[in-house]
Amino acid sequence: MKVTVYVLLILLSLSCTAAVFDLDHAVFRGDRENDVVEVYLLIPRNLFEFNESDDGYRSNVFVRVALVSDDSVRQLKEWSFSDRIDNLDQITNTQKIPDITTLTVPKGEYRIITVIMDLNSQKTYREEMKLNARDFSFDQLELSDIQLSSQIAHTNEKNKFSKYFNYDIIPNASNIYGEQNPMIYAFCEVYNLTEKPAENQFYQVRYTITDLNDNIMVQDGWMQKTKPGKSAVEIKGVSISTLRSGLYNFKVEVKEENSETVVVGNKRFYVAKNDQDKLLQETLAEINLAGMSEEQLDEMFDPLKYYATDKERRSYRKANVDGKRNIILNFWKGRDPDPSTEINEAQFSYQNRLQYVNEQFRTHQREGWKTDMGRIYLIYGEPSEIERFPSSLETKPYQIWYYYEIEGGVYFVFVDKSGFGLMELVHSTARNELQDESWQRWIRPTSDSSPSGFY
Repeated sequence: MKVTVYVLLILLSLSCTAAVFDLDHAVFRGDRENDVVEVYLLIPRNLFEFNESDDGYRSNVFVRVALVSDDSVRQLKEWSFSDRIDNLDQITNTQKIPDITTLTVPKGEYRIITVIMDLNSQKTYREEMKLNARDFSFDQLELSDIQLSSQIAHTNEKNKFSKYFNYDIIPNASNIYGEQNPMIYAFCEVYNLTEKPAENQFYQVRYTITDLNDNIMVQDGWMQKTKPGKSAVEIKGVSISTLRSGLYNFKVEVKEENSETVVVGNKRFYVAKNDQDKLLQETLAEINLAGMSEEQLDEMFDPLKYYATDKERRSYRKANVDGKRNIILNFWKGRDPDPSTEINEAQFSYQNRLQYVNEQFRTHQREGWKTDMGRIYLIYGEPSEIERFPSSLETKPYQIWYYYEIEGGVYFVFVDKSGFGLMELVHSTARNELQDESWQRWIRPTSDSSPSGFY
């Protein structure tokens, strides 16, 4: 059987990925006993050895995907493919090969274990991730998982990527997008639409992209669509050209016409752009600390002091150079909220915040993270609300940052004491932060450091 190999150009070199190849999946409803699981691969082309052949150079690859539960293989798929090039100069570290396989499994929890063997070099690569084959409803409105893709193209010949309406939907197992692939495509299935008389022949769908703080970055309005039956297919392309490098959430919402019940599907993805991809690289790859001096290590650990425990700070102070490297290397591993994903979301959020505060709050004398505003933003993230009070005859410039989700609601007051634009923290209601109930004295134009009534 002839196998077509798709090669995608993705703006992320192999050296920047935490995994040797990318692995992802999506779960769709099957019958009442089984789910349909699609497993997606994205394999660096330069992972393989190309040997000279009659028609140029060829790699030969064997792939095995197993679904494992209770240390037993429940489903297994194996296949091979060959990739041909005219000369070795055609291979670059930005080329990746997408692949896909489909399995049917009973509902339950599994591990997807994927092994790729280079038959020319005999090298073997292995990745795994968790899978939850869920119990889909056959009565209530529901969505499948969301499959993110890098390309949708019309096809006249059916192949492994073909889905509905004669379209090839090429999965992006890395879930990373950038300037070379500025469109993100989402595919999902809608189940259990009601079949009623003519007045209820429509359903509505809305697509939204949010950041980690649930701020809306891109959103379409509710779109009305005709029901094709009890099930429907949703395919949507959205431009990410206006998004900064960072971690985002793709949200699909569906509801019946004249109904307030909304079902929601979410899928996390990443944006890496030329001018900001160092941020992503630092998160995806283990930082190479071997060549760093002690001074460089101390500089890297300094902002982490806001997150470190007392024990970690003491250990770092007492450690030698090798010990400091080890502490930094392992700092985020215990703070990873979801170890099954390739990216440590906590570390990624920290890198995002650190870059932001150093851009927004830097002064001539201080890096952004060393300022009061930078420190608060780095620790607590973006405020829920900000009140800004400009300079007036009665007050100095000041701001109040509100965080409604922390400790039942807290706020921070910053004042430009010197008049040179440096906002300093003068009061907060958060635990373990500066508290000064008479903070209003700081906003008076003639105020000094003396408490009210003592000057």
